[in-house]
Amino acid sequence: MTKAQVIWYLRLIPRYSGILGIAGLALLGFALMLYTQDFKPYQQDLTEREAVLERKSQQLRVPALMTVDSDALPKLNRHDTFTFFLRRLNELAAKNKVVITQVDYKTQPEADGKLQRYSMQFPANANYLELRRFLLELQASPGVRIESLNLQRQQISDDKLAIQIQLSYLTEVH
Repeated sequence: MTKAQVIWYLRLIPRYSGILGIAGLALLGFALMLYTQDFKPYQQDLTEREAVLERKSQQLRVPALMTVDSDALPKLNRHDTFTFFLRRLNELAAKNKVVITQVDYKTQPEADGKLQRYSMQFPANANYLELRRFLLELQASPGVRIESLNLQRQQISDDKLAIQIQLSYLTEVH
């Protein structure tokens, strides 16, 4: 078929198809355009994402080898450093103007007796900035974990907070 014949057949389309035929051909052309510009890229993107997810799924199925390097683990405090920690706790409280009124202690062995956890709970009073500085310095101490913190203000206009702190100090038993 030559180019002139194709053009002649295209000119006959409006005569034989009418308005509805032309509208149908326009809709088919629009659908073809949407398919090539929108659907195909989404389909390729979906295929790529499925491949990435499948690859990650395969990586998760492979059991991770647990290598414990004793040099990489942080060294814990010795079991006889608890009194030094208490002194440091009181120094930090005095330095940051945090008033500790009473401390309750509890000890418990962990990890088949290889570790000793000292749990303490105490009420304190301070303003917010002083408490924040105190907690940041306390948290920087090795082996210390702040387990719970309860802040309360008696009245909205009070500067001082009523604080209940629960923390633990972990040591190694040699």
